[in-house]
Amino acid sequence: MVIRKEKLDFLKLEDIDSTSQGIVIMAIVDFIQAKANQNTLHIRSFYSLLFVQSGELSMVVDQHIHIVGAHELISINSDAVCSFQSHTNVEGYIVLFTPSFFMQRHPTDVMHYFHFLKSRCIYAFVLSKEERTSCLEVVNLMLTAYNSFKLSAKDVLKRYLFMLLQMLGRYLGVEGVAARVDEGDDKIRSFELLVDNYYAQKRYPSFYAEQLNISINYLNRICQEKRAASCGTIIRGRILLEAERLLYHTFKTVKEIAFELGFENVPYFSTFFKANKGMSPEEYRKNL
Repeated sequence: MVIRKEKLDFLKLEDIDSTSQGIVIMAIVDFIQAKANQNTLHIRSFYSLLFVQSGELSMVVDQHIHIVGAHELISINSDAVCSFQSHTNVEGYIVLFTPSFFMQRHPTDVMHYFHFLKSRCIYAFVLSKEERTSCLEVVNLMLTAYNSFKLSAKDVLKRYLFMLLQMLGRYLGVEGVAARVDEGDDKIRSFELLVDNYYAQKRYPSFYAEQLNISINYLNRICQEKRAASCGTIIRGRILLEAERLLYHTFKTVKEIAFELGFENVPYFSTFFKANKGMSPEEYRKNL
């Protein structure tokens, strides 16, 4: 199920529903058949919650293929490269929402403390019958409000969405919302956002520390405490993720990918990639 394109494009909610105001709710089959999703893949700029009631669904998320069956819940972070394909008649619902939609009601950024919405992660869970019933009751209420009121239902949908996320936080055995937010949490999120924006141009921690107005040592300590990795490792990991995406999902040559990621020449890029993946970019692509 490897799908390749000339380049990776962003998919926005407006591409799926032109009337979207930051949230889209629909049947999974309608989502798969939407023109924006047919035979292609995109970097998605929104979070996704899939509730599969019956049937089977296959999807690629970044460089991994997942088969989703009945009664499964899938949570996909924003900024993931995805494509979907239905194996059988699949029934269920999908809830898509942007970070900004959630933030309009919760300016303290509590969304980031829902474990299953963690940055650059996908989570799959099997819900019990009681849990499915409770979640689908809320999803159906959301769908009714979404289809009936559209533009005037934003506040209602925000309340329902927060309720749904809290329920999932309890059902999945993790803390729904952090009890306390400290400075390190804010700094690590700001750092990761900066890395997402500048990873191809800025490789050194000094740039990010300066942007955050903190010392390199403090930045490194925060990264170790919150992500169990040094800031340099996080930067390299983001570059590597993008390299894998481009090798896996596009027809770009290794030379084109190297220059797109800010490497001065192909040997430098190949050395970097092999040091982290144990194989050259050419070998990685061939092994796919």
